[in-house]
Amino acid sequence: MELPRVSYGRRGNKRFNYKPRFYDEDKEDLYNRVEQSLAEKTGNFSAEGSKRRLEAAFKNRSAASIDPAAQQQKLASRIRFILIALILGSMAYLVFYTNAFSIIFEAFK
Repeated sequence: MELPRVSYGRRGNKRFNYKPRFYDEDKEDLYNRVEQSLAEKTGNFSAEGSKRRLEAAFKNRSAASIDPAAQQQKLASRIRFILIALILGSMAYLVFYTNAFSIIFEAFK
């Protein structure tokens, strides 16, 4: 009984076959909008059309304007964080590099 031979060493290089094609984003967007309007008119929604609508929604999500109230809340949150960091930083400076806290505590004794 003979054992099967095991080949050692490198195998051949893997081939990469890429055939570039022209991609027109505006034309595809127009096609998707026409198909969506026809589907809404007739009531026949396809799974492929739903998939395209979801892809377009995720692609355009970053371009959509953010709610102004949410932007104000983010700004207020950032300002609050910076103020707290400054207060804690200045307190740490007073504790480690000056004797201001010891003077204050001696005044209460």
